[in-house]
Amino acid sequence: MNLTKTSYRMVAASLFLLSACGEADEEKQTGESSLEPIEVEIDMAESAEVEKEIEIGAKVTQADEPVEDADEVLFEIWKEGAKESSEEILAEENENGVYSISESFADEAVFNVTAHVTARDMHQMPTEQITIGNPDDEDNQEEHVGHADTSSISAELQSKAEITAGEENDLSFQISNNGEPLTNARVRYEIWKTGEDTRTWEETEEETDSVYTGSHTFDSTGEYKVIVHVENDEDLHEHVEKTMSVEE
Repeated sequence: MNLTKTSYRMVAASLFLLSACGEADEEKQTGESSLEPIEVEIDMAESAEVEKEIEIGAKVTQADEPVEDADEVLFEIWKEGAKESSEEILAEENENGVYSISESFADEAVFNVTAHVTARDMHQMPTEQITIGNPDDEDNQEEHVGHADTSSISAELQSKAEITAGEENDLSFQISNNGEPLTNARVRYEIWKTGEDTRTWEETEEETDSVYTGSHTFDSTGEYKVIVHVENDEDLHEHVEKTMSVEE
């Protein structure tokens, strides 16, 4: 009788330890993967014919693994020079972290396509261009492939330009939208050292009208990239990239 009770207790203890170890490993893996930024790659043709339906996709990965649980993938499409008339289309996941839509274009022009991806408490919004037909405007045909710099947002540095490595530094930017001060927005900084993959996100607070401040500790000297992400309740979702130098 005592042997049976002892055996039962040993089995129960073993099962408990195995379960605990499994949960710990899962938490460790989740914690490690959450430190990696999500990556978004737009997949579409460089050009297409008028009214021809094409597929536009966004491949979402984290640490080279497909992200199949994105909160939202939305494609924003607009004709070059007409951002105010942009169209937004929600994408559906096909498989292996690829989210896509089917779309056709009625006009001969250069169009911008931004993939707004929100996943795992991070956001990315790469932009590519596609040429439809043979646009008359020769300027539109130049450099039609690549990232478009058509943001209505500007960010002017208000804090000191001298940034010291190893210390907490305040970063303040005055945000404007179409030349007007932008208040009551959510502003976040995405920061990484040039040439490295690890990115850090910092939240900000609006200390004065249209001036947003966050803090960050730069681990070492060198050149850093800072993307200022700006959102508000009126469906504004833009970003501006800055380059900063960190000294000893």
